[in-house]
Amino acid sequence: MVEEEFLPQDEAEDGESAMLREAIEALRQRDRVRARDLLTRLLKVDQKNPDYWIWLSAAVESQKERLYCLQTALQIDPDNAAAKRGLILLGALPPDDSVAPFPLHHARLWEETLKIESEPEVKEGQRGLANPVVRFLIIVGAGLGLVALFYFGFLVPRGAGPSIWGTPLRRSTDTITPTPTTTPVFRTVTPTFSAPTPLWMLLDATYTPTPLYVLTPHPPTSSDAFSAGLRYFQARDYENARVLMQQVIDIEPEAADAYFYIGESYRLQGNYQQALAFYEEAIRIDGRFAPAFLGRALVYHILNPDTDVTSYYEEAISLDPQFTLAYLARAAYRIERANWQGALNDLRVAVSQDPNSALAYHYMARVQLIMGRNEEALESALKANQLDITLLDNYLVLGHAYVANNQLSEAVGALQLYTLYVPNDPLAYAILGAAYNAAGEYRLAIDVLDRSIELYRHNGEAYYQRGFAYLHIGNFDQAERDFSQALGYDPEDYDPLFGLAMSYYQQEQFGNAFLQLEKVLGAADTDEQRAQALYWEAVCLDELNDRSSRQIWRRLLELPEEAMPSEWRQAAYEALGVTPTLTPTPRATHTRTPTPEP
Repeated sequence: MVEEEFLPQDEAEDGESAMLREAIEALRQRDRVRARDLLTRLLKVDQKNPDYWIWLSAAVESQKERLYCLQTALQIDPDNAAAKRGLILLGALPPDDSVAPFPLHHARLWEETLKIESEPEVKEGQRGLANPVVRFLIIVGAGLGLVALFYFGFLVPRGAGPSIWGTPLRRSTDTITPTPTTTPVFRTVTPTFSAPTPLWMLLDATYTPTPLYVLTPHPPTSSDAFSAGLRYFQARDYENARVLMQQVIDIEPEAADAYFYIGESYRLQGNYQQALAFYEEAIRIDGRFAPAFLGRALVYHILNPDTDVTSYYEEAISLDPQFTLAYLARAAYRIERANWQGALNDLRVAVSQDPNSALAYHYMARVQLIMGRNEEALESALKANQLDITLLDNYLVLGHAYVANNQLSEAVGALQLYTLYVPNDPLAYAILGAAYNAAGEYRLAIDVLDRSIELYRHNGEAYYQRGFAYLHIGNFDQAERDFSQALGYDPEDYDPLFGLAMSYYQQEQFGNAFLQLEKVLGAADTDEQRAQALYWEAVCLDELNDRSSRQIWRRLLELPEEAMPSEWRQAAYEALGVTPTLTPTPRATHTRTPTPEP
């Protein structure tokens, strides 16, 4: 269990405690190199301290290293629940309900509290498909059951990159303006979030074993070999799994499920032709064995990515209309092909059949975000989180959904947790940067957006978000470069077009700003965007003492009054020498400084 003494004490701490505290702080700052150095030095002093090994598991880079650290901690302390929890999550130990969950609210010395929504009570046996860890639907976290293993690598659009979301991130409405404004829409205090604590020490969950994907009765002569083969399969030891399943086939030549599992083992190792051969043999033996048909559909899709294989998925579903996994697989296939409504239909069927499927709700949240159903997406992501708070990729979707619904404090917390455990996902950093921008935390936004661009240099959204941040801290030259870079990926994108115009304006390049605003006006889709472009065109012309600004002011006044702030209409009235019916508010003074940070 995680007791208070797990952490270094505040009073009279010795050198080792101080060093551990420094390592924890380095982890919180995402400085894993520093944390590893400190923890390694601590282990040189005391190699029998399980706490050091557990903290080191949060600092190392690879799963193999994490396993080693946690296994070493467990060898030192066989009752260490933190080590057991981590090994369960990594698939190195079977699920065990006897492992006590860790409390979320114990004191933390760095004075920050992890914000995770409390999980409603879940009755025994009500857990859904357990603990697949996904990267854009690429399932990498098998280990809590063979259902998760069946998902591994196939409920995923192949070749998907950071653009798979299909729509840009929600962008802050706060802009540089020369007129007094109210507090920008999204400004909030940046939340605290205790980053360094290992995930398995924080997530208060009970891990219920997931039923095996195929459980066919076998005679006593082969049942032991079949059970042993499943254990090897679950441990991802596919070589030994095949050996045992072949023994089953030697005793039972008509055991379709044994052929199926051999096919699965080859599929999960990327040997698709061999996998296909064993799926076909399983189908030959039992023409109604739906799992083999689904396996064949998945492999056909990989081998022929440009070919429509919808009929193969439908074949598996027609053989077993209650086959939830087939609906999830077809939903993933439809997501890859931008068939959002079709995917949503499949996911609704999956949820109706298995209301406790966290993965189904997770996929549903993704599709709803792409379709612009932001409130529904947040509801689905929260549901997935309640069903399985160890579904790591859902924290990315949850963060995106929070940003889309302007709940920035929650978004930052979820995204910080995700990036701690998936430190190389450029999309996650781009979404986190957007959340920081919307909260007015521009320097924090720049830090994470630098990381996003470092990981993936072709994401126009990350360049836009970083340009937005630079614009607001007064680095107009860098903002200009970032907005220009963003436009290289989408020349008609209104926001970076306008951002580039503002960077010119702030550098007193009023002619360039006006020409850029003409492009902005051409890209405008709403009256609000047209009003923004016209207002700034008029301001630029006034700066150039160009009398043609009067035409622009008139065009601005022709737009609906609700399309712009009252200060803009007042500026137009005064420029034209017109007195409106109602007494206007005093005209604001034009400045070229960004809106102050809160």
